[in-house]
Amino acid sequence: MYRKKICILGAAGTGKSCLIRRFLKRDSAEDRALAMGAKIDKLDVEVDRRKVQLMLWDIRGGDHVLPGFVNYIKGASAIIYVADGTRLETLSMAMEYRRQAEAYFGMPVPGIMLFNKADLARQWKITPSMISDAETNGIFALLTSCCDDSGINTAINLITRVMMGKTTLLPGRTMPPPSTRNVDTNLKPRY
Repeated sequence: MYRKKICILGAAGTGKSCLIRRFLKRDSAEDRALAMGAKIDKLDVEVDRRKVQLMLWDIRGGDHVLPGFVNYIKGASAIIYVADGTRLETLSMAMEYRRQAEAYFGMPVPGIMLFNKADLARQWKITPSMISDAETNGIFALLTSCCDDSGINTAINLITRVMMGKTTLLPGRTMPPPSTRNVDTNLKPRY
């Protein structure tokens, strides 16, 4: 069995914990290990008949990029960055987490940027051009919504396939604007 560590980084309130609970099909945060600023969940998945144990590290966010977060990303096989589409400052924080993570590792680490709260499209402050700019800087972007339970399985399954060498990410493709339609339908042509 393969074991892969995925770290989830972003500002407080972006929906990191909710995304993980939705993927794990849990309604509450029970049965989660707490390790000084990171909540850790384990999940066994299968990729092309190979079993993979995912260690999902939900790293505590704050009002700014927290010092010492690099202590939690040691050994990570991939990183998921989360921004809240309704709060502009969360995008710059997610990009700063990415910059510092890549500086720590000395190279790009497989990662994706989740733009969460797609169900609140009318309230978004992050624009499609900002998402395109993020992709131009080499990060693959997906829209997600905990409320609609959309895009979440796509994100985890995609990053798992990337870690296993089964697919590559092609950032820079046109991102459909957030809408109230099923986000997963909008994402399938992107990889």
